[in-house]
Parts: sequence; C-alpha cells; structure tokens
Amino acid sequence: MNRRDMLKVAAGGLAAAAIPSGRFHAGQESSAPLRQRRKARNPRKVIVAGGGIGGLCCAYELMVRGHEVVLFEASGRTGGHVKTIHDPLLDGLYADVGAEHFTKPGYDLYWGYVREFNLTPLYYPHREHMIHFIKGKRYTDEDLANPKILAAFGFNQREIDYLRQHPWWDLASLYLNPYLDSFPDEYKPFDAGQNSLDDISFNDVLKKDGASAAAIEFVGSEGSGLHVIWHAAVLKRRGVPLAPPVVYRLKGGNQMLPDAFAHRLGERIHLNAPVTGIEHGASGVRVTYREFGRDKTMDADYLVCCMDAYLLRRVAVKPEWPESKAYAINTVVYDMYSRVVFQSRTPFWERDGISPNWEGADPNLAEMWRMAEEVDTPRAVLVATAANSATAQDALAALRRVYWGRSEDVEQTVIQTWANEPWSMACETLTYRVGDLKKMWPAIMEPVGRVHFASAYTDNLNWGQEAATRSANRVADAIDAA
Repeated sequence: MNRRDMLKVAAGGLAAAAIPSGRFHAGQESSAPLRQRRKARNPRKVIVAGGGIGGLCCAYELMVRGHEVVLFEASGRTGGHVKTIHDPLLDGLYADVGAEHFTKPGYDLYWGYVREFNLTPLYYPHREHMIHFIKGKRYTDEDLANPKILAAFGFNQREIDYLRQHPWWDLASLYLNPYLDSFPDEYKPFDAGQNSLDDISFNDVLKKDGASAAAIEFVGSEGSGLHVIWHAAVLKRRGVPLAPPVVYRLKGGNQMLPDAFAHRLGERIHLNAPVTGIEHGASGVRVTYREFGRDKTMDADYLVCCMDAYLLRRVAVKPEWPESKAYAINTVVYDMYSRVVFQSRTPFWERDGISPNWEGADPNLAEMWRMAEEVDTPRAVLVATAANSATAQDALAALRRVYWGRSEDVEQTVIQTWANEPWSMACETLTYRVGDLKKMWPAIMEPVGRVHFASAYTDNLNWGQEAATRSANRVADAIDAA
C-alpha cells in the first residue's frame, strides 16, 4: 500500500494532532552510540545499479565495510525520488518535491543516518489543523467527530461511536485491529493463518465485517485484503499509526541525506550511465552500461539492482529471471503524481486565519502544506500534490478557486511532474491486486544467484526512504556475509 493508499485506508484524511510534549528535538538522542560496522573478511567487487536513496545507502554500507563499489546512475543526479529544489525560489527558500517527510518511530534506520551525518531534523507541522475537503465541502477534525455530520455521511452507529473517540484518519483501525496480532514476523505474512484474505479485496473484508457503504468508500481498497491487513500489522509492530500525525523533515531539504551518501561515495558514482544489460552466473556478473555515448561492460562479484521495477523491465537479462521473479518485476504498479510549489510574497493564510494544511481540495491540489518556514524571509512556500496531467497553471487556478480568504499573493508557481522523469518517475508501489501477494512475496525481495534487489518496492512496507534504507541494509548484510 502506498502512502496515498494508506491515507485512504486511514479514512481519507490526516489528524490534527496536538504537538506531543515528548516530540523529538535535534540532539535528543545524542547519547546513543553510533552504529559500528566490522570490516569485511572477504572483500568483494559490487556494482550497484541505481542512485536513488536505496542504491546510495547500499553502496555506502558496502564501502564502509571494505568492499569495492561502483554505482551506475542513469540520470544526471543522485537521489531518485528524493529531490529538493532551491531554484528558482527566492530568499533561500527551498521545497521537497519528492519524498516529503519521515516519522518517529517507523524510520529507525533513517534516523541513524541522520545522526551519523550530523543532519538536522525539524518537526514538520503539516499534519496539524487539517482542512478536509469532502464532496466539495470543508471540514475540520472537530467536524469529523460530530455525530450528526458522520451520520449524514452514512456511517453506522458503531463507526460513529468509534470516530467520536478516535481521529478521522484512524477509522480503518476499527476493522483492521482484530486481525493485526496474528502476524508473528513482519516479513512473513503467510504465517498469520489468514491466507484466504489474499483471495478477496479489502472492500470484501469490510463488507464481511459489517462496514457501512460510507466506511467502504472512505477506507476501502480493491486490492488484496491480506496485503492491506499485513501492512497495518507491520505498522503496529513498529509502533506507527496508520497515518502518522507527527512527522519530520530535514533542515535544508530531505535531499540532504542522499547528498551525504553521494559525497562519501565520491568518484565511485557514475552519472548519466544507464545499465542496459545484465549477465549473471554462478561465479559473478557482467553489466553492460552506456557512458559518454559508448557501450561498456564491467565485471563484478555481485550486482545490486536498485532501480525501480519499471526501469528493470527494460534491461536485457541473461539468463532470464526465474518465473516468480519475472512475474514480480513485471507486475509491480507504482503511484505517480506531480508536486507543486507556490512561492508567495507573505504567509497570506495567517492574515486570513486559515490553516494551509489541506487534503482533498481538487485533483490538481490533492494535498497542501507549508515548508521552509525556518528561512528568514517575509516570503513563504506552500507545497502541494497534483495529478500527473496538471500544469503549474492548473494547480494555481485550483488554489485560487478553492481558497476562501482575501489575502492570497502567490507570485510564482513551480511544478515537478514526475511522470516526465525518464529515470525516476515511479513513487511508492500500490496495493497488490487480489491474489497477487502470494505470487509477489517474497519473490520480489529474493536474490537471483549473485544479483540482489534493493529499493523501496522490495521491502515489506514500502514507505519510501525507510523502506529503501532497510532493503539496502538487508542486501549489504547478505553480501557481506557471503
């Protein structure tokens, strides 16, 4: 389930949570020892294909353990779907147009790298005081706990009673919770004794358990019931809410972390060098790549494929992947979107007394929040999510159509259309289709001989940066132990 799927499963909205008094402050965990890594007993040569955060993390882990590493990145930049822009924004403003935040708990490995590289985490209040647009009307979190409003939506009494005591985004837990404690290992969904739920949709699970049509509309999914429930079980085991209301970002932008990896890897990284062919055997691998307009080859002991599955499908492979692996690679479906940045002359919403944290306003303004508020300038930045087909003008028109205050003063709109990025278009994967979990897992994460696979889509919970770093460490550990 991708983040936007999870938002839907979390009742179509996000909590307006008060900032907890125990929230993280920079330096709070400074007394914890930094991670120690032993040097490899048998150093290997490893090619990493893909320079997103997963590939960078895997290459870094292998490098610090003493392995010889070469990383090929098809585009002209590292970071993949983690991208921070500064130009053409003014006054030192910046915006994350890819991965937007991380949580605590839930991003445990990620936090370790934040500390290791002395990066500065900032609490990110973009999930406070939410404005929810539902069927063309505006609602606050208080509205969505009002029994009369909930009854008008068509929720049954059990659901209304639950939402009076729990945040709007947590409605799905009413139906998920009875299933979650049966998963003994978060990487083994089939040990829960609920395999038949892969053969029905989560909508069917909700119907079976007495959910109203309104609940199914707001939190349902046509994807595998077992896949939805398993992901919720993983979150519970990690102590993470369905749609975490307390989130963080990096000061200077989330690209600070992939940049930190890239800085340490240095000349081991080859930019504008797409991998075009893979030959693998019992004793090693041979990779064909294109660099400086020429086809080249390189041999290594291992290959780690860290590009997304869309790109991996285009790479010639000899011998072909086993049937189960080929099915997994060819079946993955990704979410895609555009990210919009509004630069305004002032934080105009403050004058109007309007929260900038929105969801569901318009297809060209699906989510919105403020960023870079620590920059010393009278100007401000809003970040939004829009449909793939949206233009900057479409998103600005949507904002001006929906905004009900009088002070709007947007002076510049920038859009990042990920669907137009040939090497990093894919975001998070969508919920697997009914019946596909048994076909996809664990084949999607398993190595094929000396070829390993790391990226967010290969982990059990594909929540972006943490999933990428988890998969990267899993592969680095496996190669190191071989």
